Amino acid sequence: MKPFQSEPPYGLTAPAAPITQAFSGARTVDFLLIGGGYGGLLTAIDLAERGGQVVVLEAAEIGAGGSGRNHGQCIPVFRYLDPAVLPAKGAELLANAGALVFDRIRQYDMQCEAVQKGTLTAAYNKRTLATTRSAHAKYNGLGKSDRYYDADEIASLTGTRKFSGGWAHREGGHVNPLAYVRELARVALSLGVEIFTKSPMVGMTRQPGGWQVRTPDGEIHAKVVGLTTDAYSNGSIPGSLTKGFFPLTSYAVASRPLTADQRSAVMPSGMNFGDTHHDPMFFRIDASGRIITGGLREPGRGTRFDYTAAFMTRRLGAIWPVLADLQWDHMWTGVVSMALDQTPSIQKLDDGLWALSGWSGRGVPTSAALSRAFARTLEDPAKGLSYWPQRTPPQVIARGLLGSMVQLCRGPYNQMRDKLES
Repeated sequence: MKPFQSEPPYGLTAPAAPITQAFSGARTVDFLLIGGGYGGLLTAIDLAERGGQVVVLEAAEIGAGGSGRNHGQCIPVFRYLDPAVLPAKGAELLANAGALVFDRIRQYDMQCEAVQKGTLTAAYNKRTLATTRSAHAKYNGLGKSDRYYDADEIASLTGTRKFSGGWAHREGGHVNPLAYVRELARVALSLGVEIFTKSPMVGMTRQPGGWQVRTPDGEIHAKVVGLTTDAYSNGSIPGSLTKGFFPLTSYAVASRPLTADQRSAVMPSGMNFGDTHHDPMFFRIDASGRIITGGLREPGRGTRFDYTAAFMTRRLGAIWPVLADLQWDHMWTGVVSMALDQTPSIQKLDDGLWALSGWSGRGVPTSAALSRAFARTLEDPAKGLSYWPQRTPPQVIARGLLGSMVQLCRGPYNQMRDKLES
C-alpha cells in the first residue's frame, strides 16, 4: 500500500488554534454549551453578541471532531427547506444559510481560505435534467440562483462537455474547515465567551434554577444548557438525544496539488462541483490546489487507500482527461449524524436542557442557520418556536446495525442504478 497521511491537510495552512485551558474550579453562568464545534461556537457567538454570559466545554481540542474533519463545502441546498411547513423565520434562515456563513467570515475577518463562487450541480442525463431544473426553479424563486445553464455554459464553468445542463447556488462556496472552526473560537473568545478544552462533561444534575455540569476537575452551574455534541456525543449525553440519529462514517481524500495546466482545465469557475449520479461525485479545489472529495465509507472506498485513490483518479480522469494520472496523499474519516428524515432538530430534553442535532451531512451551512434558531430558543423557548420547530426526532431502532447496513449497501446499490441508466 502506498504511504498516505491519515489526517486532513487542513492543518498545513490553518491558523493556530487560540490558546485555551482545561476547566477547573467552579463557575456560575447564564448559558453553557457542551461541544466546541460549529454548532456550539456559533450559538455561543450569537448569544454573546446579545450580551449573554456563555461558557463552552469541549472534550478534546477545537476542531478535533467533525467540524475540523469535514469536506469544507458550503452547499446551502436543503431537502427540508419548505416555506409552507417551516416557521417563516426558519425558512428565511435556511434560505440565507450560505450568506450567513460568508457574511460572518467577512464581518470578523476570519482567515479560513473562504471562497464564495457558488456551488454547481451538473446534470448528466435526461432524468437529471428534469430534477436539476426543479431544484433550480426552487432556488431561483428564492433569489439564490440565476438562469439554468445549458451544455455550453456548463462546459465553460467546468472545463468538460460530459454534462448537458445544470444550475448553481450562487451563495455556496468552501472553506478550510479546521481554520474556520479555530477562527470561530477566536471570535467567540473576543466577545467574552469562555472556552475550555480537554474538559469533557462527566455528569449533570438538575438543580434549583438550572443545571450542575461536572468535568473531571470542576463544576459549572448554568441556568440553561445546550448540547451540541451531535455525532460525537459520549456516554454522559442523555440517550434520548443520541437515539434521534444513527452514526455513519464518512471519508475524505485529498490529492496532491494540481499542476498549473490541471488547475486551469478543471473547474475554471472556482465553484464547488457536484453531479447528479445516484452515486454522486462532488469535490472542491482548495487554496493549495488540492482536490478534496469523499463520501460515505464502504468496504472498498474510504477503507483501503490504494483502492480509493485508484477509483477517484479513474472517475475524475474519465471526466477530465488531464487528471488521468492524479495522485493522492491524504485519506481520513469522520462521523456523521444522520436523522431518519435528514432534518436537524432542536429538542427539549428537560426544563433548561436543550439539544441541537442531526446535521445529516450539511454541517457548514446548516450550523450557520440553526445556531441562530438554537440561540433564540435557549434565550426564550416561546420565541424560539418562531425560528424552528422544537421536536423529538423520530427514534432510530438498532442505530449501529442500521448505520452498518447503509454503509455496506448504499454505494454498490447506487452504482448499479447508475449502470442501468447509462
